[in-house]
Amino acid sequence: MFVSQPQGAKLTSEFATTNVYTIRQIDSQKTVLSEKQVEAVSSEAAAKQLKQVVDETDKIEVTLNGETVNEMGVSYWKQRIRRR
Repeated sequence: MFVSQPQGAKLTSEFATTNVYTIRQIDSQKTVLSEKQVEAVSSEAAAKQLKQVVDETDKIEVTLNGETVNEMGVSYWKQRIRRR
């Protein structure tokens, strides 16, 4: 059976693929304070790989192929994503 994969995706098992996501930490002036690329099966799994947040960060943005696929405030990330 042939499985079609999106560009940049890697087949990790019969059903799960990983993509290269970019995690950006953005301040209130929309300046990118930090940017990191990670491999993950979803945008939430990518956000979980973020270990700490720069003090001035207002929001965290996860992109795939240049398109925003997930966006969250720092408090949401600390309460919901980081502790999982």
